[in-house]
Amino acid sequence: MKISESPLARESLEKEVVLLEKEAGFDIHVAARDIQTDDTFYHRADELCKTASVIKLPILAHTSLLVEEGSLRWEEELTLTEAEKVAGSGVLTSLTAGLKLSIRDVCTLMMIISDNTGTNMMIERLGTHSINARMRDLGLLKTNCYRKAYTPDNEDSMPFGLGSTTSLEMLALLTLIAKRRLGNAATSEEIEHILSGQIYHDGIPRLLPYDWSYAGKTGAVDGIRNDVGVISSPDGRRFALAVFCQNVTDLRWTAENQGLLTIARIARLLLVSDEE
Repeated sequence: MKISESPLARESLEKEVVLLEKEAGFDIHVAARDIQTDDTFYHRADELCKTASVIKLPILAHTSLLVEEGSLRWEEELTLTEAEKVAGSGVLTSLTAGLKLSIRDVCTLMMIISDNTGTNMMIERLGTHSINARMRDLGLLKTNCYRKAYTPDNEDSMPFGLGSTTSLEMLALLTLIAKRRLGNAATSEEIEHILSGQIYHDGIPRLLPYDWSYAGKTGAVDGIRNDVGVISSPDGRRFALAVFCQNVTDLRWTAENQGLLTIARIARLLLVSDEE
């Protein structure tokens, strides 16, 4: 990881990220960590961002910890209802009401295809206050889940939509997962396993070497492209990275969106040495 090389190298990286931000014409928020050395890189990392679907990672983290604590079971079944179905990403909105799914399956759909109906089922089961209280317990003071997907905004959610956070706080959460410290080791491993099924690879993994692995969560609405995850190289190096692109003027819902391309360029810039 280039940020581990020297203070001079990090200064050079900061200049390159600033240049990328200037060229892109939108706000870029970055937090990265080498899991082995704890070397970090930050750019506007403590500024509040709209999460879009990245808020689903805190929902999964809270769910997983409840399972570890014994107050929830992965096998508990939730019932799909017509009232809970919403538009956007996912498949549950197209399935038959009355379908019963385990919490594990609902969370898997929520993460790997960003299923909005599944997300709403989990928020209904847990409550936003419970999710946010967990984030406070983890020391994440700026991370909030405000409402269900495709529901009216309230006073708190109006500026942010689904949720708010910072790249720094998402890096902290990813670091706990990567270091097997979010709950016990088995809980952290389970979360990363679910994240590894992510089907959207147009951001962080896009320009990384083909044999690197990525376990993460994306988030996108008009003007927003976000990606957070744990990245592993074949030689065992592990990294955590959170990139939030806000106020993106490119409104295309394609892989060529400038927000996605910028995330990919930043991941390559920070994680991959010139020799790789």
